[in-house]
Amino acid sequence: MSARAIGLFGVGLIGGSIGMRARAHGARVLGYDCDPAALSQAHACGAIDAATDEDELTGSADVLVLAAHLESTLRKLQRLRGVAARRARLVMDVASVKVPVIAAARGLGNFVATHPLAGSERAGAGAARADLFEGRSWAYVPSGDDRLDRRACEFIASLGAAPFAVSAEEHDRAVALTSHLPQLLGVAYARLLRDRDVDQRLYGPVARELVRVSKMHFAMWRDTLRSNAANIDPELRRLNAALLLAADALAAERVDELETLFESGSV
Repeated sequence: MSARAIGLFGVGLIGGSIGMRARAHGARVLGYDCDPAALSQAHACGAIDAATDEDELTGSADVLVLAAHLESTLRKLQRLRGVAARRARLVMDVASVKVPVIAAARGLGNFVATHPLAGSERAGAGAARADLFEGRSWAYVPSGDDRLDRRACEFIASLGAAPFAVSAEEHDRAVALTSHLPQLLGVAYARLLRDRDVDQRLYGPVARELVRVSKMHFAMWRDTLRSNAANIDPELRRLNAALLLAADALAAERVDELETLFESGSV
């Protein structure tokens, strides 16, 4: 969809990248953030045209994107449900869990729950890029309104991403394994490396990638891990069991048993 005015509730990495891409397409982008410094940074790096307050943001945007941390997003959704009139023809979030978002948005018109599968270990608008979503997948939960869903897909495509539909429950189960577990693994592995004081010149490519993701701030993950714990916990335990089996095989000098692990690990 073609939007003349886009409102960003949250102007960090994701919000800032959306703003940069939208401005490149000629849209006017307004931003709100509870952190004044974040707004100043977003304006300085070209992610927004102007900062505004929550009321103006809600009332003046054709597309309203909630790009804050999960708890802030949930609170904003609850407030939006009480607003009698809105200009926005599309309201969407970008949180990495969808079940609590769908619950908080129940009864909110023109809302589509979404999640871009893109990001960085860096935070803030200073790390934003207009091409962050280029060629990346962007999940959305069908709203039940085909025209609204098409509107969301057109907007997502305008940012360079490829939209695909998924239920909220399936999404949260999947990202527990594909996103949330690897984040915890990266943090644990990076701590092990630091404890061993290994020369970084000896890091392999997988080690470097795990260390990269470990640099994300816990503030970015606290709400997500809490809200999706029921899906993450069993996946962590399955991974732990597989690692213990590998350790047992190595300890017993049964290295050939690991061939099955390698073969089964091919996706």
